[in-house]
This record gives sequence, C-alpha cells and structure tokens, in this order.
Amino acid sequence: MNLSTLQTLLFVPANRPDRFAKAQHSGADAVIIDLEDAVSITEKDSARATLAAWLDTQPPASVLIRINGTDSPWFNNDTRLCRSPAVAAVVLPKADDPLALAELANATDKPLLPFIESARAFANLTEIATTRGVARLLFGKLDLAVDLGMDYPPPAGQDPHEMAFLFARSQLVLASRAAGLAAPIDAIYPPIDDPQGIKSYTQRGLQLGFGGILLIHPKQVAPAHEAYRPSSAQILWAKQILAAAETSLGAAVAVDGAMADAPVMARARRIMESSTPSSS
Repeated sequence: MNLSTLQTLLFVPANRPDRFAKAQHSGADAVIIDLEDAVSITEKDSARATLAAWLDTQPPASVLIRINGTDSPWFNNDTRLCRSPAVAAVVLPKADDPLALAELANATDKPLLPFIESARAFANLTEIATTRGVARLLFGKLDLAVDLGMDYPPPAGQDPHEMAFLFARSQLVLASRAAGLAAPIDAIYPPIDDPQGIKSYTQRGLQLGFGGILLIHPKQVAPAHEAYRPSSAQILWAKQILAAAETSLGAAVAVDGAMADAPVMARARRIMESSTPSSS
C-alpha cells in the first residue's frame, strides 16, 4: 500500500467484522478499522480480539488501524496488535506529542498517520510532521471544534461555515509540504446521503491542497473519487495551456486573454497526469 497516493480512506468499526469485507470492496483506496470512537468502552477488548483473528487471514500491509489514544487504558494492547503484518500503518487519534509518536513508531515499526485535532497539536505541528515514522497528517475537525469551544457542528440543514477551519486546514497543508510529506487527508463529511455535498466538500479540500479525505460510509466513496478526477473543462484548459507552451518553448504566453507562465504550465501538466487511468 502506497500511503502517499491514498485519496479515499474509509472507516469501519472494529466491532463490526461483518462490515470488513464490504468496506474492502467499496472502492475506497484504503480501509481504516477503528478501535477508538466507533467502539464502546465495554467492547474494546472483544473488538480487538476479533480484529486480531481477522488480521491473521489478511495479506501483508493491507489495512490501516486506528488505535485508542496514548493516554487510554487500551493503548498498549492496541499497539501490540498493530505489529501484525497485515497492518500497513497506524492511525493515532489526538496526536499532539512528537515524543509519543516516535515511541509508537519504534514499538510498532509501522508508518504513522497522526490525527491533528487539538490546539496543542497545531502548536507542535512542525515537530509532529518531521517526527520519524510519520507518513501523512490527518485532520480531525470535530475534535478540534470541541477543543477550541467552536460553535460547530450546527443543527442539520444549517450552513456548516467550513470557513471557520480555513486557517487550520492551511496550516496542515503548509506543514506537510515543508516536511516533505504527501498532502494531508481532510476531515470527514458527516452527511451520508449527500453525494453532491461530499463531492463539493472534497473539491474544496483539493483546492486548499489536501490530497485525500476520510469517509464514514461506502456511499461516499464514488462521489469522493469523482471529485478527484479533473473535469472536462479542466482537461480542455490544460490541453490549451500545454499546446501554447509547446509553441512558446516554455516561455510565458497569453491563452484566452490570461497569462500562462511556468507555474500555470506546471498546473496544466498536473491536471493531465491526474486524468490518466493509472493515477485514479
């Protein structure tokens, strides 16, 4: 599993093994089996035991596991579970301590996908992004909203005001790039039966520089993938830019009344690369 190219990551509760295969066949790029929020306190140990038996039947590096936090009573046992060859990477919630991340990487010998979802995590963002073992950063907006005392989420049907998270999202994108990490993974979109909504939400994340999104239901997979495919208008624009670039030998040139210089040409090439079947 190439963690750097994952675009759609689908959560499935660890206490619902009947859903594991469905999640794996949903079309998502990766499945995150969740031992944390999706599992009640009374089911933590039984869910872990069930998951351990299932992992023994899976191919190497085929799934991701979200464990319980470092300050929880289940953390040590979850950590041991993640040594399974079937685990491709460990998803750590409420990650805010670079030292704890380094220790987890040593204990599991697996790449880490830390959730950035608190003020302290953002204060330590540079150190977290450059910690050995960290592969990509994940955005947890719901926990961040609680930590910051934000008026979010609103009641159903009201404007979610995603602009409130613009600063946080931009910090994740910038820190990832500065640390040489792949583009971060955006937070979940809670509505399940809203294909156009999640498509638009995913596209906005893409505009900000996010390279993937966390999903909570198989219904969200197809519209999310569609959001990452360039539109016909984008492809036409890119072809025009690259044709003009070939004529101008890479020098800045006007296309449809707008300047196209080296960064614009690079954007056009990226669109064409992402429109090929091999990158989908």
